[in-house]
Amino acid sequence: MLVKVLICASEGAPFVKTGGLADVIGALPKALVENGVDCRVIMPYYKKIKDQNIAEYKGYAYVRIGQRMEYVGVFHSNKNGVDFYFIDNDRYFYREGLYGYGDDGERFAFFDFAVLEAIKVVDFIPDLLHCNDWQTGLIPYVKKSNYWQYPEYSKMKTVFSIHNIQYQGIFPLDMMSILYMPYSSSLEFGNCLNFMKTAIMEADSITTVSPSYKDEVLTDYYGYNLNNVLGLRYFNFMGILNGIDTVKYDPATDKNIYKNYSVKNFKAGKAANKKALLEEFGLDSNEDVPLFGLVSRLVEQKGIDLLMPIIDDVIWNSNAKFILMGSGDSAYEDFFRTLEGRYPERFKCYIGYSDPIAQKIYAGCDLFLMPSKFEPCGLGQMIAMRYGTLPLVRETGGLKDTVESYNQYTGTGTGFSFTNFNAHNLKDVMFLAINLYNNNKEGFNSLVKQAMEKDYSWNTSAKTYIELFKNVINS
Repeated sequence: MLVKVLICASEGAPFVKTGGLADVIGALPKALVENGVDCRVIMPYYKKIKDQNIAEYKGYAYVRIGQRMEYVGVFHSNKNGVDFYFIDNDRYFYREGLYGYGDDGERFAFFDFAVLEAIKVVDFIPDLLHCNDWQTGLIPYVKKSNYWQYPEYSKMKTVFSIHNIQYQGIFPLDMMSILYMPYSSSLEFGNCLNFMKTAIMEADSITTVSPSYKDEVLTDYYGYNLNNVLGLRYFNFMGILNGIDTVKYDPATDKNIYKNYSVKNFKAGKAANKKALLEEFGLDSNEDVPLFGLVSRLVEQKGIDLLMPIIDDVIWNSNAKFILMGSGDSAYEDFFRTLEGRYPERFKCYIGYSDPIAQKIYAGCDLFLMPSKFEPCGLGQMIAMRYGTLPLVRETGGLKDTVESYNQYTGTGTGFSFTNFNAHNLKDVMFLAINLYNNNKEGFNSLVKQAMEKDYSWNTSAKTYIELFKNVINS
């Protein structure tokens, strides 16, 4: 049985990226195609993509928004063997950014309607629509309410994947007046229109990006008020761990790092990368000291609040050095700039984001910080392990599922972890890692080898998705 899947998403690498969703959309479809699925992707034709002139015009349609009939242009490109379709409408998508506009609700409601019309234009009738995050949350309902009379649509099944339940697509209920679809209680939550809640209620199956995160979002603490709604769909809800792009993130072939290496020669390879990284950031490269790295959005979710009260103590009472890269809340950015000024020989930060520099940090550091408050899956810890940099994480979501905590009695593990969202716990485990590096280099390198040997490719996860898709299609 050839399974035909159309993945619907608001962003995807390598075209546009703001977070982990784009990495998933850049890698999962390729893995599905390699496993025999006819998988294609549809996403908005943002200014950044359109200006590159890399897609071919396929046709057009119209959808009703309020009193207007809005143009739906459809463009096509192929990347890594995967067909990508782009929804063109300058009113909604020809802008400098992807999100953060006052009309985001209308923009992505338009996109959801447009996806269903674009299917006619591209002449691809999928067996299943795989929707991702709130921006595609209306698709399962619109398909049912507006297209039930069309046999090819009525047979289509829908799967909705939650990448981060904190962002739900909540808008005033009066926005319904411009959307050409009947009212349903599935749409409303707390006297608001909630895109994610709609998808949870109307999709044939729901997934999220790790088994532990699935368990967490069913609780009051992590569920952001949707835990009880998810509970109603418990038997149609599963967690499937994300993977990483093992071609892009391969220290043996990565052109962005200073020197290539593999698990067979990681000691020399990582030493060369560490020396070059320290020199590039203006730190003394002659000392053999533990080097911490961080590549992250600087937001509350990432646990930066835990690092702030203890970083001085760690610097004063150890020989560790730090190279951090990220951007986000100005309070966090200012704090790291201040630290750099206070400890110029121990702490460096790069405010912003750069793929090449990120990969140099993955390759050149000894330890990688991810003390997240919550983490649906997380890719940084898996990328770090691929490069032989031991992640130091809080046991939450995908971090708990992917990092085996160091056992000082057996010597097993692929990183370091702590359980409670507590700064003192973070400090304790940082000193544990520092002491292992300083006093038992052989034991530390044994963890590095174990981390590099882990397989977090998309292949295993893709097979799980395929099994789910087939079950949903046949149900």
